[in-house]
Amino acid sequence: MFHQWQQHDPDKRPRLARTRTGCLTCRRRKVRCNEQRPECGHCSRLHLSCSWPQDGYAPIAKIGKVKTKLEGGHKRLQRLQQRQQQQQQQFQAHSQAQSQLQSQPQSPPQSQQQPQQHILPDVEFSELFNYASFLWDDSSPTLSSEWPTGSSPPLNGDAIVPHDQLQLPFSITSHETSKRTTVHEQFFDPRELGGIGDHMSKSAYFTTFNESQLADFFAQSNAPPILAPVETSSRWSRMRKMLIYMCGKSTMVKNAVMAFAALQTHSPSDQNPTIYSKYYDSSREKLIEVLAEIRKDQRVLTTELKHILAVVFLLTYIDLLADDVFKAHANLREAYDALQLIKSGTLGITEKCFLSWLRLLDGRAVSAGGEGLFLNEDEINITDDIETPTEAADDSMENAETVLEDILTRPAFSFFQKVQSFMGRISRIDPWHRSRGTVEDETEVMIIAQKISKDIKALWQQRPPLMDQAIAQKLAPPLLAPSLANTITRALMVCYANYHASFVHLHRVAYKNLPRTPDVKNALSAIREVIENVIQLPPDADPSEPVFTFTSGSPLPSNMLWPLLMLGVESDDQTQRTWVVASMKSMESIVSNAKITADVLEEVIRRQDETGQRVDIRQVMHDTFTRAFAIV
Repeated sequence: MFHQWQQHDPDKRPRLARTRTGCLTCRRRKVRCNEQRPECGHCSRLHLSCSWPQDGYAPIAKIGKVKTKLEGGHKRLQRLQQRQQQQQQQFQAHSQAQSQLQSQPQSPPQSQQQPQQHILPDVEFSELFNYASFLWDDSSPTLSSEWPTGSSPPLNGDAIVPHDQLQLPFSITSHETSKRTTVHEQFFDPRELGGIGDHMSKSAYFTTFNESQLADFFAQSNAPPILAPVETSSRWSRMRKMLIYMCGKSTMVKNAVMAFAALQTHSPSDQNPTIYSKYYDSSREKLIEVLAEIRKDQRVLTTELKHILAVVFLLTYIDLLADDVFKAHANLREAYDALQLIKSGTLGITEKCFLSWLRLLDGRAVSAGGEGLFLNEDEINITDDIETPTEAADDSMENAETVLEDILTRPAFSFFQKVQSFMGRISRIDPWHRSRGTVEDETEVMIIAQKISKDIKALWQQRPPLMDQAIAQKLAPPLLAPSLANTITRALMVCYANYHASFVHLHRVAYKNLPRTPDVKNALSAIREVIENVIQLPPDADPSEPVFTFTSGSPLPSNMLWPLLMLGVESDDQTQRTWVVASMKSMESIVSNAKITADVLEEVIRRQDETGQRVDIRQVMHDTFTRAFAIV
């Protein structure tokens, strides 16, 4: 696939510098915005919330050494403009020569051949007629000028192969069977749809993706919303390239990646589930075959473990988005059983990363009836540090900031995983996971709850070193660059809110009929305060802006949905309830079931007001939607 990238020298590929007048979302994602209001092309295509700077806003110019960060972009822009001018002059010379030939047919052969000697000097055909170059003209950090072109060496142990040695394994041969999927309406320019007649539906006009295009879509994708608040772009980029490499080694990984990409482009209005389910079913069938081989010979697990964990993560994420929690529970169980066959100390970097992602999914699935297998109290694979693969050294300021962000956010990621483990422990004592109601049951539940509460408080002593400064909003220049301070502050605030949500969750499960304790009151106050601060944080990552340029144009991070729910079900203030519901609905662009979660919250509030006592959230889900769903 990606053969277009290999046709042209990466250094000569035209790249335009990002402007400072685009939407805030594109500037935060570090992509070029087409500046089409009210919703730009990128935000419309990816279903993101498109927010714009307030009227009268003027970007602050960079000073000092920061100016050097854009020199490369300006040079590329100048080279592009010079090449465009050169090509335009060449085409004009060619057209003038043709007109002269037509107007003077009787000219001697020498006069006809003389102009042609200077029409296209030293210009190759493929360079002059570079029709497809605009498809790959993107300054996004996910598009590297060093994408693999050679063969891929085998992985040695658990080391991650540098990205310049990886090979994209997706085939784009003409005889390959094309898998089709419907693209969202927002992927298209309204001007293109304007000429469609009434006799032709818009869905019939949509372009479809084949397998190579789905692979391309995945290779340029951002981290899934559930990973975005806790995974840096550099770590996701490395793991994404590792997944691409694994696709060439395992067909079940390849089909899982295809299913994952197809689901991202799946239109909610399309009721045909076969668009991504074909890849899902193929990957699932191969996974069952591999697990059967492992039961016969456990030595197979040594080479297949990372493939199994990758497939289970992708398939489980698809299940949760498709609201099929039963399949999600089955996939998580199979991955957990496979891990029990090996020693935890033998896990490599890749396996540990996939395992940490599975914990995040398990934390969501357990609230919908899952077993919480990866959230056990004695889980020993949660490490404070995740080793960074060795890559080529780069002296650029962008690389230094990325490495610094990677290092500073690792404690937050580890802390967040430990917080997620409490969700599993608390859910296992609710009425959906064990017997309740008798004196013996309630006594046992209170003993367990007391231990959980003690462990939650003990975890606070293990919080990231920068958490207190982030909550107080003291991470600011000159201590850190504005964009880096914003990213770290937002990540730590997400961890802080989810930590305090554990107190509320525990009280509603174990002490349902008792009034709020001081811990619960303090937790509700902390959640409310941190959510207000997150909304005020600038969503733009442009380092030219000061960190205190507040705006509320972007939705909350996806991992703030659970703290919002806990705040909403315990709030007595009608104004605050309305604000929480509105905040949930504003997250619909990044959280698949944010709207129905807001509907559940409204129904829980209504029932609690009528009965004067707490109502089980999962019971309301079953009563309202005839099913329980994970909050993803």
